[in-house]
Amino acid sequence: MKKIELETGAPMAAYQRYIHALEAMHGWLSVDLIHNCFLMGEEVGELFKAIRKYERYYDQSGSDPDSAAERKAAVAEELVDVFNYVVALANRLEIDLEAAFRDKNARNQARSWDG
Repeated sequence: MKKIELETGAPMAAYQRYIHALEAMHGWLSVDLIHNCFLMGEEVGELFKAIRKYERYYDQSGSDPDSAAERKAAVAEELVDVFNYVVALANRLEIDLEAAFRDKNARNQARSWDG
């Protein structure tokens, strides 16, 4: 299987091409928007659980305590899973994420966040 590469410092468009190639490689391009949303929702749940573990909001009985670095790495992995689904959804809708990011955050800067 050919490895897909993403250069360091790549622009968002390269991430979108990378995720498209990854999905094509695994045969996931036929997964529709709704199912992608469901799958992303599962990943968001896993992210929340990883953050809960990172913050030590609960201790799972019978498990060895992870180091802070291991807990942080688990959060990073789940963030990437969620990000991959966000990019995949943007790809299916032909949304340029970089342009959308810039447009939305320009509007956010002009907003007032006071009560």
